Amino acid sequence: MLILLVMLASTASFVKPVHAQGFSISLSVTTITAPMNSVVTDVITVTSIDGLPHTINLAISAGRGFWWPASFAPNPVSLPGVMVGETVSSTLTLPVPGPDNICPGEGSPGPYFGAFTVQGTDAVTGLVATTSLALNLLPITFPLSISIQPSKPSYRVGETVTLTMDSNLRAEYYLKVRRPDGTVWASAHAYLPATFTKAATEPLGTYTAELVAYYCGTAQATATFSVTPNTYDVTISLAGLPTDVSTALLVDGNKVGDMKGGDVRVLAYPVGTSHTFQVDQYASGAAGYRYYCASNSWTAGSEGSNVFNYVTQVYLDVSTDPAGVTDVTPSGWYSVGWSASIAEVATEVQADEGTKYVFKEWTVDRTSKAGNGFVVVMDAPHKVVAKFDTMFLFTVVSDYGNPKGSGYYKTGDTATFSVDSPVGIGIQHVFVEWKDDYSGKDPRGSILMDGPKKATAVWTTSYLQLYLLAGALVVIIVIVGLLLWRRRRGRPAALKPTPPAAPPPPPSPAETPTPTAAAAADAESVSKRAVSVSLRCTNCGHELKEGQVYCPECGQKVTD
Repeated sequence: MLILLVMLASTASFVKPVHAQGFSISLSVTTITAPMNSVVTDVITVTSIDGLPHTINLAISAGRGFWWPASFAPNPVSLPGVMVGETVSSTLTLPVPGPDNICPGEGSPGPYFGAFTVQGTDAVTGLVATTSLALNLLPITFPLSISIQPSKPSYRVGETVTLTMDSNLRAEYYLKVRRPDGTVWASAHAYLPATFTKAATEPLGTYTAELVAYYCGTAQATATFSVTPNTYDVTISLAGLPTDVSTALLVDGNKVGDMKGGDVRVLAYPVGTSHTFQVDQYASGAAGYRYYCASNSWTAGSEGSNVFNYVTQVYLDVSTDPAGVTDVTPSGWYSVGWSASIAEVATEVQADEGTKYVFKEWTVDRTSKAGNGFVVVMDAPHKVVAKFDTMFLFTVVSDYGNPKGSGYYKTGDTATFSVDSPVGIGIQHVFVEWKDDYSGKDPRGSILMDGPKKATAVWTTSYLQLYLLAGALVVIIVIVGLLLWRRRRGRPAALKPTPPAAPPPPPSPAETPTPTAAAAADAESVSKRAVSVSLRCTNCGHELKEGQVYCPECGQKVTD
């Protein structure tokens, strides 16, 4: 046994152990998430692989073009070489840059992280060991927000296009403005906020501005504007005018056409010029209708639009029947919905001599209206008429005979009139005929009143009745004288007184005294003559028939 142990020991003295040379390094955390502008640490462990002593320098390198300062404590580190697997540690301290060093720019749009390599190098043998560290960065700012806005929606050729760009962070931007066909018209690159300007050129149409900005993230915004010819447009439209009613459109006093209700006209003029646009202030419509534009003129020197507003007006026709009798509320135009006050008129109007007008009634559109003076609501055209009765004066002129029938009569009425004839006792006034506007021999008459009229009675003087009365008086006187004379002849003369005789007996009828009989005969004769006279006209002596009241020859009324 002893011999065996000796042999093993001698063999061991001649065989040298074999080990892998070098060392390894490792991190306590291989992925770290940290905010920007912070400091992160990690522990590096160096482990001996060969059991030999090593002095190791530690270093770190960054990928993606980053270079950040870092430190190790301690650095370098030493492995004593006591045994395989022995370790030594060092602390890595890594400051994380802020967003100003990382975020701006199209080259770093995010996400943001760092890929690092930690390396240990033996200062004597040059042996190298590495390990990897990943670092995720969290931005500490608000999300990026940007905007782009043209100064106006449309530019004419030659005008300056102005695009205003803004953001909540000072981000780096890239601008591209594309023509209507999609090709690039302009581009720009700088930091926000910013303003882009360029004179508008052809082609005409809609342009699109595309804005992209970077700052710890990416933001995009677009805007559009149009390029138009080197003129400005003026839009003219009408309101309140029916489609079947037209008005003339004048530009600078010259007519350029007609417009109907609902029409819209767009006119183009060179930039830098000014023009005055005008429409008719009054446009005629259907009977009794018109349309009124209070503001019918407008001047423009740049792009714009104007609406000419019309209001509907209706006509109030106020008159008298017959026409022109008296003053009335003037006729005129009223806006629809307004009210018109109709003033009272005189109840009687004296016109020419022998003519007057008497108020009868008001009518509105041929319908009677009570009262004298009222209000009309102008919801449509209205015709208001004050109706008067035309009155004509009929005058009966007569010096005698109690004339009747004078006065005013409505036009078309029949006036009746008369005089009494004859008039007077003894010397009489006898009607002969009518003259002036009526002719006739009858004391009574009638006439149509179609104007002022006059009838004058013509009279004559008759003495026949006087003569007859005088003759009758003479006859009576003669008869009375004869009677008295006869009575005196029949008495005896009284020479001396005689004694009274006895009264004679009463005479019989046959013994009536002769003078008395003669007187009776004379009276009968006179009576017969009177009857004979009553059958003749007392005026002209014309023989009358029994029952006639007026003489057919002269018109004299027969008296009893």
